[in-house]
Amino acid sequence: MRLLEAEAALISDLKDESELIGEMRLPAFSVVTARHPTLGRLVIIVAPDGTGAVVEVSE
Repeated sequence: MRLLEAEAALISDLKDESELIGEMRLPAFSVVTARHPTLGRLVIIVAPDGTGAVVEVSE
């Protein structure tokens, strides 16, 4: 499992390239689960300004 800090452009690209599995919106942040074609399962945490973190989840 890897945890990476991500800028808004990277988060946007990963969301566009991935198959969305689920999304939860909270007042302080959003959480997206997705399956990327080369990176595999991802958990993407997005702050209101678009920045956030990406967790690559091992199969």
